[in-house]
Amino acid sequence: MKSLSALEDRPGGKTLVITDSGLGGLLICAGLESRLRGTTGGPVRLVYVNAWPAAGHGYNDLPDVRARAAVFDRALAAMARLEPSLILIACNTLSVIYEATAFRRAPSVPVTGILEEGADLFTEALTRDQEAVLALFGTRTTIGSGEHVRRLGERGIDPRRVVAEPCHGLAAAIDKDPDSPAVPGLIDACVLRAAAKLPVGAPLYAGLACTHYAYVAEAFRESLRMRTGSSVGILDPGARLVDGLVRGLAARTVEEREAQIAVEVISKIELPEDQRKAVSRRIDPLSPATAKALIAYRRSPRLF
Repeated sequence: MKSLSALEDRPGGKTLVITDSGLGGLLICAGLESRLRGTTGGPVRLVYVNAWPAAGHGYNDLPDVRARAAVFDRALAAMARLEPSLILIACNTLSVIYEATAFRRAPSVPVTGILEEGADLFTEALTRDQEAVLALFGTRTTIGSGEHVRRLGERGIDPRRVVAEPCHGLAAAIDKDPDSPAVPGLIDACVLRAAAKLPVGAPLYAGLACTHYAYVAEAFRESLRMRTGSSVGILDPGARLVDGLVRGLAARTVEEREAQIAVEVISKIELPEDQRKAVSRRIDPLSPATAKALIAYRRSPRLF
């Protein structure tokens, strides 16, 4: 589904559930809130659901795809009970896991994810620049699935032009505080592994196959530039996803904007105050309403 204009309004307007394992997808929620303030189509309720399963571990720590899918199935059922017009999986890891869920076989509400947007974005860049190489960064589950490389191959991209590198632990560090002093070292260690596999002198793109990495996109660019000596283009599927969803929605008048959009953040696990403040500082310039919703989040321990 490429645009919210394809959704029918329910009484009271549209409800859009955005989910991620952690707070990375809040950038997409913030982008939508910001863009929707300038569009028409009635009231929109944005509900961000943090689907991180437990305080002690995330999906990448579960033993296999079946275990991850079982947990995400329960989370999806909880989201469906909110009666949304659409569930948006703003997470590459959860988009991979979704393919193995029972919910996918008989979804009770429309669901769209970020994988296709990423594959399209990466394909366009590599088709436009035939000499370029893609350094693809994501979580262990996302990179291990091979989904991006497979989809790029289906679109005619030679897999040898893609170097995929998992950055295990980076998303969790960003989730706690994008400005943590530990984050640059984790990025550089991941980039160093990728750089050893990259051809010397080739034009280079960095594909951010984790929504958390958009918080630190410039750190990826600078680390890659220093390690390879190449100029680096950043490819962020989250920004493209927002563009696709709001495409086709007409402009409203200024007087109508603010009252039309509501944002709510729900989390099964506790989000400490220092974490909420750290992430909200990054979100506030784009969407003050989303930043405020994070600070005032609703914890729901029995959500799924």
